[in-house]
Amino acid sequence: MVEHSLSVSRPEAFAGYLASWQPLDLSSAVKGNTVPVLVLVGEYDLALTADVMRATWQAWYPNCRIVTITGSGHYPPHETAVAFATEVEAFLRV
Repeated sequence: MVEHSLSVSRPEAFAGYLASWQPLDLSSAVKGNTVPVLVLVGEYDLALTADVMRATWQAWYPNCRIVTITGSGHYPPHETAVAFATEVEAFLRV
């Protein structure tokens, strides 16, 4: 994943992307929104953990469900595609 990312992106584009969204805080605009939300977390994602999602997404969206995808890191749709799709499909059926 890293090799592909490095081969198709330029450092200045990546830095510009990070700078464009990193300082934004939209939490006040969504806090308390009752729309159902599914957050899928990779079991081995060291940055965006289930605890981080509980402190952010679940704090803002009271109907937020957090599911950890076993065997995945930061990119569940690529690393564990079947498990990812299964969770999304189950969520959309409700």
